This record gives sequence, C-alpha cells and structure tokens, in this order.
Amino acid sequence: MLNEKQKEVLAFLRKNEKRWITSKELASFCGCTTRTIRNRVAQINEEAPHILTSYQGYRLNPAVSTQLNQDETGDRKSRIFLELLKNSSEGVNLYELSDSLFISESTLKTDIQQLKKEVIDNNIQIVYAHDFVKLTGSERSKRRYMISLLYNEGDLQEKLKASIQQMIGYISMEKLQTTIREVMVSRGIQMNQYSLNNIVLHYAISIERIRQGHVMKKSPEYPSLEGQTEYLIAKEIADTLSEDYQINFSTAELEQLALLFIGMQNETSANRHDQQLAAFVDPKIIDTLHAVLKQVEQTYLIELNDEAFFNKLAIHVQSLYYRSHYENFTRNSSLLDLKTAYPLTYDLSVYISSLIQERLGIWFNDDEISFIALHIGAFLENQKHNYEAIRMVLVVNEYHDMSHQLQQKLENRFGDRVTIFLVNKAALASQSYEMLVTTDRVTASEYSGAVFIHPFLTDKDLRKIENRLYSLYAQKHKKQMYHYIEQFISKELYFNQIDPSELTPKEIRAQINQKLVMQGFVKETFSQSVEKREAMSPTSFPSGIAVPHSIELEAVRSGIAMMTLQEAIIWSGYPVKLIALIAINKNEAKAFNEFFEQFIEIVSDPVNTKQLSMAEDYETFIMRLKMMVDANN
Repeated sequence: MLNEKQKEVLAFLRKNEKRWITSKELASFCGCTTRTIRNRVAQINEEAPHILTSYQGYRLNPAVSTQLNQDETGDRKSRIFLELLKNSSEGVNLYELSDSLFISESTLKTDIQQLKKEVIDNNIQIVYAHDFVKLTGSERSKRRYMISLLYNEGDLQEKLKASIQQMIGYISMEKLQTTIREVMVSRGIQMNQYSLNNIVLHYAISIERIRQGHVMKKSPEYPSLEGQTEYLIAKEIADTLSEDYQINFSTAELEQLALLFIGMQNETSANRHDQQLAAFVDPKIIDTLHAVLKQVEQTYLIELNDEAFFNKLAIHVQSLYYRSHYENFTRNSSLLDLKTAYPLTYDLSVYISSLIQERLGIWFNDDEISFIALHIGAFLENQKHNYEAIRMVLVVNEYHDMSHQLQQKLENRFGDRVTIFLVNKAALASQSYEMLVTTDRVTASEYSGAVFIHPFLTDKDLRKIENRLYSLYAQKHKKQMYHYIEQFISKELYFNQIDPSELTPKEIRAQINQKLVMQGFVKETFSQSVEKREAMSPTSFPSGIAVPHSIELEAVRSGIAMMTLQEAIIWSGYPVKLIALIAINKNEAKAFNEFFEQFIEIVSDPVNTKQLSMAEDYETFIMRLKMMVDANN
C-alpha cells in the first residue's frame, strides 16, 4: 500500500508525464533529499515498475501508469470508520480491530484520534468504552453522515458505496433504481438522475440499517407525514421491497423516506401542463425571484431576463421551499465539479441563494445551491460568446469576383470568430490586423506569420487557418492573464510561509482582511460579507487551496491577498496550505472574472497548488503562476 509521500511522487510525475524529472527537482517539490527520492522510487517500484529511471531522471512508465490510482488500495481510517458504522450499537473491540488491520494498538488509537477530528457532524461522536470504541448519536444523524460521506470526494466515498453494495448484496442498486423509477412513472412523476440517485442511496442505507437492527425513531421536530402523498409513495416502494426481500419498514422509517419526495409532485405537474405559473408557484416566491434577479442585474451587471428560465427556476425554488422546512435536501454528486469548473456561475448562484434565503426566511445547503447553479449555467451558456473576433486581412490575386467568394467561404466557416477585411496588396503596409491570409505566395513570404491559401480552399488551408487562430487566441489569452496577475496579485498583499499552528481558518481570514483594510482595498465591514459567504458554502478545495471572498462586489479596489502556510490547516474538511482572499470592485468585475476562472482551473490541480505554496518569495510565486498559465494554454 502506497503512503502519502509515495503518492506525492507519483502525482508530480503524472503532472509532468511528458518529460523526464530530475531527482533534484523531485526532491525540491517533496521537501526532502535526492537520496530519499531514490528510496521512495525504489519502494514504489517494488509493487510494479510504475516509474522509469535513467540518467535523465524519472518518468511514469506508460505501460503501467494507467493502473495507478491514488488511494485505490485502501486506507485504514476508511476501514475503521466503516467498522464503526456497521457496529455502532455495541462498538468494536480495539484489539480485534488492530489485529484485523495488522497494526499496533497505538497506531490504531492515533488513527482514531485523527478520525475524530475529521468527523464534522456535531451530532455524532467517536468515544471509548473500556476496550471498545463506538460511534454515538441518533440513528438519523448517523444515516445523514453516511449520505454526506457518499457524496464527498475521495477514497472513502468509493469504499462506502462498495461496502453498502456488499452489505445489501442480495439486492442490487440497479434493482432498487428500477423499483423506484417504476413507482414514480406509474404516478406520472418525472425525476432527474440526481434525485433518483439520492433516493436509491437513502433506501439502500435504510435497508441495511434495518437488517442490522438499527431502528429509526419518530422525530418530534417535524409534523407527521403519514397519509400524505409523499408518505404513500415511500410506502408503495417499501411494500414492493418488503414483499421481495422480507424487509419491514416502520412508520418512522417511511416518514423519513417520505421527505425525499417533498415538492416533487408540484414540479412535475407544472412541467406537464401549459398553465399560468401562479397555479403552481406561491405568488410570494414569484415576487421574491423578480426582486432577486433585479438585484443581481444591479450588482453583477448580468441580465437573467427570460420567461422560460424564470419559470423553471421559480418551480424549482417552490419545491426547494417545501424541502427546506424539513431540512431534507437533494444531494448533488457534481457539486465539487461545478465549483471548480464553473466558479463564476457557482458564485452567482451563492449570491442568488443568499437573497432567496433572506427574503423567504429559509435555509438550504450547498448541494441545493449547486442545482440553482445548473439553472443559471444552462441559461448563460446559451448567451455565451466564446470568441473575441480576430481582425483578419484577406489579400487575393483578383480574378473576377474570387476575393468575395473566398471572403464568404471563410466567414461561413469561421463565423463570428473573425472579422474579415478585403485589402489590395498595395494598401497592405498601412493596415492594422492580427492575421494575414493571402493567395499570393510573394506576399506570404514578405510578411511574417502570413497564412498562404489556395484560390480554391482545401482542407489543408482550413486547418492552417484554424491552427493560426488557435495560436493567436492562446497568445492573446496568455498576455491578458499575465497582465491580470500583475494587476490583481500585488506584493503588498503577499504573506509568505506563515505558521498556522495557533490559527483557525476564521482567524486567518480576519488577519488577511485587516491587511486589505490597511492597504485601502476594502472597508472594515468587508470581513462580515466574507464570513457570510463562507457560511453558505466553504471556499476550500481538495487541491489544498482556499479562496475566501465576499458575497457581493463591494471592494474599494480589486486585489487578491495571497498567503502561503508552513503547514496545512484543516479548512472545512480539506488540508489547505495556500489561501487567496479575493476582493472585487464592481467596476473591475468583468476583467477580474476573466482572470478568476482560469486561476481556479490552475489551482484545482494539487501539484500546482503545492508548488505555489512552496514559493520562497513573491517573485518566485508570480513566476510559477505565469508558467502554469503557459502550461494551461
């Protein structure tokens, strides 16, 4: 089984798989000696020849690199937690567990202590009772935490899924999915794949816990659902499973499962009938959404005026309004992907969600925020223009109307990516352009970068133009990113190698905020907005970076305060060594957004984040970030 330091070596080699890496470069990245690197490589290759070695250095072996998958061989803490979940009533004997894991009791206790820190649900705890360790808390809380783990990124997610399938081996997840879908179809209820996956996992966990004798008790927090449509749906599915597999679902169990169907009938009815929106959505929700989207336009300068978009979002918020009263939310397995791949869309959805919550007096989690992001993203995608037109000059050896025919063909082929100007050869020297395309070989040889094409366009001609366009876009983008890096990441806001041992993430945010205030980037109240944003959806990423920022564009001037840490600090479940606290001025939002999206893409790679966090000074940090921009293009 590979340890974390060995996985680190493999991650760096995978990131740079196209070239040989010297032992000195690897040692610098891993923070050790070249001798240690040689030992680690030798240990990794004991299992299989994953790493090639030569006088040039090290490189992943392409013949076996596809077999590499971090954490695939298992992790002790994952196994410990699964054992605690399966034996939460009586607990697990420490000595028997250490024997089964082939580790000492002291190592096991160290793992458990670390695990206790990672359990972020206050309603459940890991406790010792003589020679036993057990998981305490209500059955409802344990199940909620199991679902939470299933939707988290990482190794434990896959292990837990596999464990549940193993525990209910006589019932396949596919059979559960089919049973649930058939009941929903028979009732005329449409369901997206996210909702279906969520319901299947809840039923799977419910089945296993019932089999183990872990009984769900009736909750006094919520009104009874017995007899309501949602309860009847849950019971119909349960009756089918009970008949096939002799599983008895109690009333309390069925009421808990009924929460999964809250609001679903309303949404289906609204989608099925061409009727007035007010027949399906509460007028206060319609009024709230109108006010929210107007405020979005004023703050972000983004118009979301579209009747179809508004109606779908209103119906979704109505269902969300119902679910929020039971704090029963649909989980989204794509949450992290949305946050990293579409950070601006996700941030916009956080802002919209905060306004909805305030005006309707409800609360919902970041999974539900991500579903709002899907609505917004789908709308914005249709409005999006991917290219800024390149100014192209076309010089043609004239014959009849050949020049106009060529211009038309190029415009049809490249659309709004180019603006084409017909120019005669004599006037070319005085023209301003980004790309020269010509049918004249002499002209093509006289002007650097010119693209020669034939009078009758060939596939090769089109490929040459396409490649040149791609190269021009990459150059423009790189130049713009360099400018943004220098504009937004200033030396006065760079904190290098801070010792975080006595600091919490909140204290770090406060410390950076004070620096921003002193430098005139933000006002004193800025930190309150940052904390509000953090509470709605944590800004830490698995790659090792946190990107805290305010919920509104309220900075005096835009900038990013960068802080690197000597040691990682746990920030909402993720170990973080690099913090980028962002302040955005409304007037600079467009420019900042262009920078922010690629910045997040770069720092979502753990190798990039680690290299940035290890920078010795500001100049090294900026140089490395620019090199990452080059590699990303």
